[in-house]
Amino acid sequence: MKVRLRGNSIRFRLDKLDMELLETVAKVESITHIGADTLHFVIRGKDIPAPLAKLEHDGVHVLVPIPQLELWISSGETGFSLSIPNEDGSTLQVLVEKDFKCLTDRDEDDSQSFDNPMASKNC
Repeated sequence: MKVRLRGNSIRFRLDKLDMELLETVAKVESITHIGADTLHFVIRGKDIPAPLAKLEHDGVHVLVPIPQLELWISSGETGFSLSIPNEDGSTLQVLVEKDFKCLTDRDEDDSQSFDNPMASKNC
């Protein structure tokens, strides 16, 4: 899983292995080791009425109603977005999407990324 933070938004990009985990166990996470501690980001399907984001001891947990996750996985759609209200009146924008292979060479393993739909297009 790739994670990008910007202002009050989080963007999650999931590869094929991440999508498989989300479909089979309703949970995918990414862990980064920083010194003696860890930072993790989690997307989890839960039996809840509406999406929820929580900042816990060592990470960010985004909880999504199971039917919403199942619908996305079965639809073939690229992704979905959530607007989650915060207690201070602001809103956290969350984007969850499939990770596509890069169109240019980069020093990054994207073997588990989805085929880029723009790969066959001429510039």
